[in-house]
Amino acid sequence: MSNLFEDYREIDNVRDRLDFLIDLVNSAPRRVFLTERGEVRAIIIGPEDYEDLWNIELDRDMANAREQVARGEVYTWEEVREHMKELAAKLQAAKQ
Repeated sequence: MSNLFEDYREIDNVRDRLDFLIDLVNSAPRRVFLTERGEVRAIIIGPEDYEDLWNIELDRDMANAREQVARGEVYTWEEVREHMKELAAKLQAAKQ
């Protein structure tokens, strides 16, 4: 991610200023940490940083999937469907 700046803002101080926060994260690469009593409760990032995070996660998932396939840790559609039927039956039985 290309975040160069970090800001910490108390939630109570920005509760009615969402437009300000949006402008802040879009004005320069930055993330804004929203805090409550000193504890980070949320982080606001701009759309480019979000896309970067999404792509990193997707790349990691794809690498993990390739490794699983290479190790033979794959299931056929029939195996997955049968397993789902078994889970549904257990769930139904638990409800009764």
